[in-house]
Amino acid sequence: METSGYSARQRRAINQVWTACGDYKFEPQFLAMQSDGQPDLYMNCVIGLVHKWFGDELPKQLFAAWAGDARQAVYDDLAWLALENAVYEKELSKRPALAALRQAHASAFFESEYQLSRQEWMEKNQLVYAIQSARWKTVLGQRLPVLTPWEKGLSEALACPGIMSGEEVAAAIRAAFQKYLRFDGTAHAKTPLTLHFGERWAPLLTKLFTTEMVRTDDLAIGRSAAVGENGMVRASNALRSHLRSNERETEDRDYVERCFGRSLYAPKELALMEQRDCTGNHLGCHLWFTRGEPSPDKPVSADAQRLFQQAEEQAKRNRAAYVKNSDLYQSALLRLTEQIRNCMLIHQQPDAVSARQGHLDSRRVWRLPVLGDDKVFLRSDEESTPGFTVDLLLDGSASRLHCQETIAAQGYILAKSLADCGIPVRVSSFCSLRGYTVLRVLKDFGEKNGERKIFDYFAAGWNRDGLALRMAAELLNTAPADKHLLILLTDASPDDSHKILPTGKVPLSRDYDGQVGVEDTADEVRALRRKGIRVAAVFMGENANVPNARAIYGQDLAPIRRMDQLSAAAGRLIQTEIRELSG
Repeated sequence: METSGYSARQRRAINQVWTACGDYKFEPQFLAMQSDGQPDLYMNCVIGLVHKWFGDELPKQLFAAWAGDARQAVYDDLAWLALENAVYEKELSKRPALAALRQAHASAFFESEYQLSRQEWMEKNQLVYAIQSARWKTVLGQRLPVLTPWEKGLSEALACPGIMSGEEVAAAIRAAFQKYLRFDGTAHAKTPLTLHFGERWAPLLTKLFTTEMVRTDDLAIGRSAAVGENGMVRASNALRSHLRSNERETEDRDYVERCFGRSLYAPKELALMEQRDCTGNHLGCHLWFTRGEPSPDKPVSADAQRLFQQAEEQAKRNRAAYVKNSDLYQSALLRLTEQIRNCMLIHQQPDAVSARQGHLDSRRVWRLPVLGDDKVFLRSDEESTPGFTVDLLLDGSASRLHCQETIAAQGYILAKSLADCGIPVRVSSFCSLRGYTVLRVLKDFGEKNGERKIFDYFAAGWNRDGLALRMAAELLNTAPADKHLLILLTDASPDDSHKILPTGKVPLSRDYDGQVGVEDTADEVRALRRKGIRVAAVFMGENANVPNARAIYGQDLAPIRRMDQLSAAAGRLIQTEIRELSG
């Protein structure tokens, strides 16, 4: 089984499954994860023991019976309770340590109650919780919770003894579901209810309803309330390996093009960029530059059309959120614009232009008698254009799903304030998908009032920050000035599904995340600075990632927690950069 596409925690979970079953080729259909994202040791052992005692096909057929049903998650959790009891009793005599693991798991189940928020309690399925609570109370030898006769009957039906064969356990589960849950053996998908609300209600409703973040190598655009879920997670949702066969490369490229739009560069030019940039830690990766424009020669598939609709919905949410908080945002915009303009008046030297009055220009005196040109004087042009450009680079990965509206507003305020001060500014977002790092230009230098397009920002996929910085350097070659400032809006958490391939110095492949990802991104920042490019960042993320941000960007960093801190923090940062660029 190839595990390179799994996260470090997922790989630990798989190793726990393998240790229990002794079959290192087994690819589990489920993994057990705790609410904090850590692997659940005991339940992963149970997954492995189910494979050991019942094989691979029987569990697959069992869970396939209700796959796609509206209550699939409920059936999954309850079925695992039945399987757990059966394999525990079968294996206990061979592995006495299972008893202690089981009790520790039961204790952890009840300890986690005190860590749940009110919203998390509301999201729990009460039937599943009641049956789980009864099971783990029994394990701990404690008094059972109060159950209705119906719940008690279901709980007892799912306590499958170890003397049962795999076929008998599967039959018992189906019989219990039929009797107590009215499951007829056929999956019944829930018919979605579609309601249309105006922009006035959109922000409120998206906060009230439960949402979920899914980050895979298939593009999904949506919202997120909180990262992490506990219980049995279908391992089929885990990431595919980056080691793809050659026949998948064309399919992946077409998929990326359908999702993000056609490339800004011709195939040969893009291939040359990949030769330059997809080296070292990024060997085997691919680049994609786009403005989001659909390819005229590519048919729009149903999934691509659905993604376009989701992107449009997110753009509406971004704009609605800005309108809702327009007083706060407009105040931040005005303050930031004033700070930038004042700094430029102090540090930006005005250009000397030819005029009919001012200081005599000895180099042009001859033009008056010879050509009749009376513009032989020089005067200062207070409206001179800056000698530098600014690129804003927005992290567009799925880790930003829960704050897309805020990031869009930040990007707009920064870009608008810079543009109002006459500074050429371009805004792009980046994410990675199926080994491709995608840089999407939202607003280019020459676009008047193009800042509105920043609200088309959305988050999805992964983020290979180091390669995104190399791509930003490629774009700087088209900037209309010699000096450049690159500002990233980031959470300083590089994380990509495509591994770092082995090299002579490091013979084993590595995950592109954690300290490795931070060090690679920091290396790319230093490489850009050696070229004379100013690199800074506005950080908004978890407190635990602040050291990462410091390690990557050093002092050129503006950490913020709330939008009302943007103008002050970003203002100080940009003023410092302008002073350096004007020196």
